[in-house]
Amino acid sequence: MNIEEINNLMPISLESYKDLKEYWDFQRKIEYNREILKEQVEKRMSGMVYGETGQLSDEVLYDFMWSKIREDDMDEPPVGWVPKNQNYRLWNEEYPPKKQLPKPKGRPVVLKAKVNERSK
Repeated sequence: MNIEEINNLMPISLESYKDLKEYWDFQRKIEYNREILKEQVEKRMSGMVYGETGQLSDEVLYDFMWSKIREDDMDEPPVGWVPKNQNYRLWNEEYPPKKQLPKPKGRPVVLKAKVNERSK
């Protein structure tokens, strides 16, 4: 299987992920960082950056900033993150991800009914 065939799969199959785990993990890391940068550019800098020719579009600003990011600067995606781009989703992921309750902390609480002496 060559890289072109791999990139055309939608979403990433279990077989492909097992065979090329390191490759897919790195591709997903890149995609996570791209999504974060794009969101930050749109949210915080949209319409606020000017160059020699005037206001820079979000796309131009994103491309410029992405070109300056090194691999060392990238963050690992958090557990449970699902990419917007379906080419980087795993076989068992849905977008948007379903909200999950956090795991409980401490011991489970068991409530027992109190037996009333008068009801016997």
